[in-house]
Amino acid sequence: MTRRPWVLALVFSMMLLAFGAKEARAQLTPQQKQEIHVHYQQATRSYDLGKYQEAVDEYQKVYEIDGDPVMLYNIAQAYRLNDQPQESIHFYRRYLQRSPEARNKEDVERKITAMEKLIEERRKAAALVAPPAPKADAKPVAIPEPVAPPPVTAPVVVAPLPPPPASPPSATRQILGWSMVGVGVASIAVAIIEGIRAKNRGDELTQNMNVVTHPPFDSTQQAIQSEGKTANIVAIVCGIAGTAVGVGGAIVLITNGSSSPANDNGAPVATTNTVSFAPWVGPGLVGGGMGLRF
Repeated sequence: MTRRPWVLALVFSMMLLAFGAKEARAQLTPQQKQEIHVHYQQATRSYDLGKYQEAVDEYQKVYEIDGDPVMLYNIAQAYRLNDQPQESIHFYRRYLQRSPEARNKEDVERKITAMEKLIEERRKAAALVAPPAPKADAKPVAIPEPVAPPPVTAPVVVAPLPPPPASPPSATRQILGWSMVGVGVASIAVAIIEGIRAKNRGDELTQNMNVVTHPPFDSTQQAIQSEGKTANIVAIVCGIAGTAVGVGGAIVLITNGSSSPANDNGAPVATTNTVSFAPWVGPGLVGGGMGLRF
């Protein structure tokens, strides 16, 4: 008596629906029952093989024949396993509407909550990945036109300049070279003669100093010593000078006719050949030296 009238009417309507469904199933023909059995078996096999869309189609055919709410639950299950959360939520709710006193009501509600959470997570992930929408007043960004690369030209090959021709032998250098060789030979000959003379004066001085009857060092011995020193100096100077001059003359003859160096443009550079003499004096010894520059 404390219940409201609309609650009693709702309960009475549900009882009528359940009784009507039972009556409808009881009035199925044998052919319809056979179709239900075939479609249900096919749906079960597709469900077991993971072909969830085919299972959905077969469960829907069963539901169209007898209207059993359990088929709505099976369809929702197939959509959930086929990763179609929105469709699964729809059929879960339809199942609860047709079977409000179902024993698995709490499990179905948990599945609906899980599918709604999955949809929300995917929506947030898509919002993070998707680029922001352009503003209405944003100006389009001008894309520069592609610039064609410059045409490729063949490299210019510059042929190397031919080497300059060898200069002919110089008569002046030949004369200079042979003259220097002759002077060198003559100087060496003088050096040999003066060396022999110095040696003889040294031997004579030694013999005179060994004679006891003479004074230890008289004017004669001094003259022999002085003449020997002079001959020795002349021999040294002539030997050094003759060797240097002879070697210089040989170099002049060897290098005669060689090509002159060229500058960066390939033109020959004029060179100056000079011969220089430089005397030198040392303590106790007088000599000389010679330098050559080509």
